[in-house]
Amino acid sequence: MVTFLDAPRLSIAIKWGVLDFGMLYIYPKQECFTFMSQNLITAGVIDPRQIPLDQIRQQVATFLKIPVKQIEHIECWKHQIWVKLVESRAKFISYRSLPLWIDQGLTSILRCTNRPELDRIGEILRTERDWYDENEMPQAVQPWRDAWAKQAQQLREEDERLQPFRAHQQAGVEWYAAWERILRCCQDCAGLKHLAPEIQRQSQEFIDLPDVTEAMQRLWSDRWKELSEAIA
Repeated sequence: MVTFLDAPRLSIAIKWGVLDFGMLYIYPKQECFTFMSQNLITAGVIDPRQIPLDQIRQQVATFLKIPVKQIEHIECWKHQIWVKLVESRAKFISYRSLPLWIDQGLTSILRCTNRPELDRIGEILRTERDWYDENEMPQAVQPWRDAWAKQAQQLREEDERLQPFRAHQQAGVEWYAAWERILRCCQDCAGLKHLAPEIQRQSQEFIDLPDVTEAMQRLWSDRWKELSEAIA
């Protein structure tokens, strides 16, 4: 099996350590997707203000190694947390300093239901990872790597499992399109009636695709109505 990677996906695969160079094909430049360098906040994946305040308060206290009651006031700003301590100055703390940020990243990975979404999140998390590297906490994002690789594998397996059904769906669409052309060429009700048994026979192959078979029934009925009205 050949793995098709565009430039961003190649970058992600290398960064997250899940690339098998023996099964690699790089897309031509014009086929590559464009990703902007964004983090979880600027990309709109996470709104820190939606995170429970009590959870943030508890984790901030743990991070600062102080009792929760020593936190006089806390505000969740868009990119950082403003914390006022009892009888002390206020200070700013990055959301990324707290375990909840890793949890938020994991949640964003698990929400991905297709490969393009997962690629986008992977690129965003690569940007997020830079902060942990700069603050000498590279191992903090290992759960992201593991979860991303696992989700990629699951999506790949799901895609392979669905390939036969998708091929069947495509065959149904092409079957409908072929009969549509034939019925449009039919110029009288007698000819249309003559074709009905063959359509019925062939439709059994797509009995598990009600959208296709019902559309075919409507097509035949509409064409019958058109020809009948033309004669009248």
